[in-house]
Amino acid sequence: MIRPRVRGGQLPCFDALCSAMNTPAHMALGLALLGRKANRREWAFILCGAVLPDLFLYIRHLGGSTGEILVPLFNGVPLYGLSLLVGLGFGMRWLTLLSGSALLHIFTDLPLHAEDARRHFFPLSDWTYRSPVSFWNVNHHGKVFGILEGALFLLCWVLIWRRLETQWGRLLMVGFLGIYLLTFTHFWGHAFANAHWAPW
Repeated sequence: MIRPRVRGGQLPCFDALCSAMNTPAHMALGLALLGRKANRREWAFILCGAVLPDLFLYIRHLGGSTGEILVPLFNGVPLYGLSLLVGLGFGMRWLTLLSGSALLHIFTDLPLHAEDARRHFFPLSDWTYRSPVSFWNVNHHGKVFGILEGALFLLCWVLIWRRLETQWGRLLMVGFLGIYLLTFTHFWGHAFANAHWAPW
């Protein structure tokens, strides 16, 4: 989850394309929904698919150069829709899972991004859907939907935990929960205390 720092009690819009992300929640949702019949190697492709739509937003936020194409391209339905068709058509299960996870990420982003909405149909269209609700922006019901998102993450986490059979796997899941709790604390500080509760 990346959100801009508080300055003067406000959340500045440092980029029209990148003002909020919660990648851990997408990772958990992808594994919960697509990982039920997948082996552990295939889980890696599901996780990669969940991260890809946010990858170049992270790079941009950290000061890297992404140009004008990479951010909307990797946030776009056309790219993953095409790769999903290729995966299904050629029996490439890894590509099918990766593409399905990325599309799941995008279709859960669509109704939950308001002022920070993205061009999810690039390069076919520059149309942007600006939702009336947001999972973090308090001006768009962010308090309610942020809490609901936290509850959804917890449900997904429990489902994944119950599928794990090794101590190492469960140890990783405890670490993953810790990372999410940091991001949720970040959200809580902005939403309810108008403060930046995060080490970044």
